[in-house]
Amino acid sequence: MNMMKQDRTQSESTTLMAKSRQLLKTTFGHSGFRQNQEGIVDAILEGRDALAVLPTGAGKSLCYQLPAVCLGGTCIVVSPLISLMKDQVDKLCRIGVRAAYLNSVLAPRQQVTVMDRMQQGSYDIIYVAPERFAVEVFREALDRTSISLFAVDEAHCISEWGHDFRPDYLSLSELTKRYPGVPVAAFTATATSRDQEQIAERLGLRAPHMVRASFDRANLFYEVASKGDEVNQILAFVKKRPGQAGIIYRGTRRAVEETAEYLRMRGIEALPYHAGLGNEVRRDHQDAFDSGRCPVIVATIAFGMGIDKPDVRFVVHGELPKSMDGYYQETGRAGRDGRPAHCLLLFSMADVPRARYFINKISSSRERRNASIRLDTMVRYAAGHSCRRQAVLHYFGERYGRHSCGACDVCCPKKTFSAMDRTSRDGRHVTTLMPTLKLLREGLSYGQIAARRRLKPTTIAGHIVDLASDGEAFDVDVHVAPGKREMIESLFSEHGMARLKPAVEASHGRINYDEARLVRAAMKE
Repeated sequence: MNMMKQDRTQSESTTLMAKSRQLLKTTFGHSGFRQNQEGIVDAILEGRDALAVLPTGAGKSLCYQLPAVCLGGTCIVVSPLISLMKDQVDKLCRIGVRAAYLNSVLAPRQQVTVMDRMQQGSYDIIYVAPERFAVEVFREALDRTSISLFAVDEAHCISEWGHDFRPDYLSLSELTKRYPGVPVAAFTATATSRDQEQIAERLGLRAPHMVRASFDRANLFYEVASKGDEVNQILAFVKKRPGQAGIIYRGTRRAVEETAEYLRMRGIEALPYHAGLGNEVRRDHQDAFDSGRCPVIVATIAFGMGIDKPDVRFVVHGELPKSMDGYYQETGRAGRDGRPAHCLLLFSMADVPRARYFINKISSSRERRNASIRLDTMVRYAAGHSCRRQAVLHYFGERYGRHSCGACDVCCPKKTFSAMDRTSRDGRHVTTLMPTLKLLREGLSYGQIAARRRLKPTTIAGHIVDLASDGEAFDVDVHVAPGKREMIESLFSEHGMARLKPAVEASHGRINYDEARLVRAAMKE
């Protein structure tokens, strides 16, 4: 075996560090490191193991890609994300890094070719899935390869406490024993302190360089809104952000398809993404989103792992996520350019029994218990009335120093996306607006709705105006006689729309305030 030496002299390390600064600019096109990157890169170049818990968007991939190019030999990157491997390899090849991937997508003959070239030293970096390490032929090929570094991505998958435990990762515990001269660097965006300890223990890391960055994404606005008619709530939210890039997560493939179709029928460019679509369709839809040709993607949580799109301005969850880890990772795909982004979670206690149903189908009692604990934590977050940012940071063991973050629906309710959702936090959304919306869609006038609900007509007119401001279309002629509507529009043209009183008084009793409010809402729409 021709393994790289783990302990390097000070002179060797200094030379490698100088080389890395040059390659950072000439190969990777960066003028400098982001926070925490430099220390991780230098530790690896010194031959040390490393464990980095860095939030989404912190630049984890550079932390192993740059050392891989500096060191010579081949860096083996372990990743569970087959869809991401090709994207990463394509990007590396475009900048002149010799990269490849080895996974089940390749035909058997192609896999043999990649392993042959790996043993010949033809690659700087090769991406493999964790289950590959259970294959003896692959392990033997590694033994004949000059390996510079093992990089374990999504390292939380090795922790039984983690939100995405994968048994295949357990085979990686043999790396430091089988290849004692090769540094191992582990990376994850979501790990509690307990997860972090178990990652280091199970990988057998040797006095690793440890980095645990802050989980505070100050540019993200967190909002939880009571879920009623979620498709129309999503439509209202997206319509207020025309042309902005966003991800909408739904819990099932059917919900993904139906939501994407509903948005398209109402003028929103949106595409679906889920595992039931063919590989080529998924790739085309992701390319359309990445390139900006389609601003909105509606997806299951299969979408977005490793996504490198900096200008995602919003992330919407139509269902309750299974864990805070997953929620943080998925919302973290917004605002990676540092600019403000909005994260909306639509929550209903009705989502909880469905989540419990799937948890109860988990065969392992330990995994079932852990999944139940994670769900309980997520429910407390969604149903709570304390600062969202404090709750997120507390989960990851980080204390937020201020009483109010000024960037969540609890600390700053005026910034929530609609009046509908401001009322929803105390549960009144379901009992007030939704029954009116249902009758409105049946074609009843505001007077008829008032009679049906035994409320004042003025109250129902107010409901309709609120719904209209959230994007709900309504036929104003059902509520206001056509002749009156034209008169009101003319009066608004003459007296302005800022205040109703001038137009109503100028009509000399021919129109009332409710009619004026409804016409104004329709004109604004």
